[in-house]
Amino acid sequence: MPRITGPRILVIVLAILYGAFWIWYGGAGRPLSPDEIDRYFALLDERAEEGGTMGLRSRLEDWARKDDGREFLMVNLMDDPADPRAAEAYNAMILPALIRRGGFPVFISRPFASFIQPDGMEEWDQVAIVRYRSLRDLFEMVTAPETKDIQHLKEASVSKTQVFATHVVFSFVWVRFIVGALLVALGAAVHLGLRPFGWYRRQEGSPHPEIRR
Repeated sequence: MPRITGPRILVIVLAILYGAFWIWYGGAGRPLSPDEIDRYFALLDERAEEGGTMGLRSRLEDWARKDDGREFLMVNLMDDPADPRAAEAYNAMILPALIRRGGFPVFISRPFASFIQPDGMEEWDQVAIVRYRSLRDLFEMVTAPETKDIQHLKEASVSKTQVFATHVVFSFVWVRFIVGALLVALGAAVHLGLRPFGWYRRQEGSPHPEIRR
């Protein structure tokens, strides 16, 4: 039976952490089933009767029928908020719901100069890209009870926007590799820090350090 030492325990803990991250991050789930689609749209129809969906049903229905279960990036082109306080309150409340479902803002930037812009095209004040684990997670967010109560903040904070979903074709940033590399670096630092202590190298259950001859 292999000895259970501090280094082995450290490797097991890091493997569990990476496994938990992998499950949370997801990104390659099963497509929405017809029953799920019907259930989500029933909830959206209920919201529409209360005047709080911003036309989400018509924008999502075709997409839902073609869902592939994959992660995606939502590109948001926005004007500055009509009500900055409403926008701040909305972001503070929606971010935890997004993170719980494996999503997060990738970046937010502001254009500072025009380069190629055909006549008549919209101008935008902000560009934001948000990662979603799946369309299922997006539906869970827009139909969740907590988002019902903050929908008015969303509508009050947006003066003009254009939003579209994209699949990554190529990227230098591979989040799963970055997190794995960070955990390896953390493990190496912890190992080096604990290595001088005998209890760290000692076999579990042994009251004394090994006697080396």
